[in-house]
Amino acid sequence: METGVQHDPEGQRFFLKLGSEEAYLSYTRKDTVLDFLYVYTPVAYRGQGAAGRILITAFEYARENGCQVIPTCPFIKHEFLPRFSKYQDLVQLNQIDSQT
Repeated sequence: METGVQHDPEGQRFFLKLGSEEAYLSYTRKDTVLDFLYVYTPVAYRGQGAAGRILITAFEYARENGCQVIPTCPFIKHEFLPRFSKYQDLVQLNQIDSQT
């Protein structure tokens, strides 16, 4: 599935070019745990699915690489994961429980 989302492992981010701007997800990685820190979409592009495209790509990357995810970003925890429950199995349960 081509989403236009690119992965920059050295910069620890997934991003999507939107005209002259970017939407992105920043994360940190420790072994096989990805901590999804913050997803950002420029104001002019909000509500158009850019964040969802980035997060789907990031969660698929986690699945393909045997990683667990810590959803530090409130948008991911409270908006994305309830709508995309197929990714719940990737979430470190002790992490999400301690953040609620």
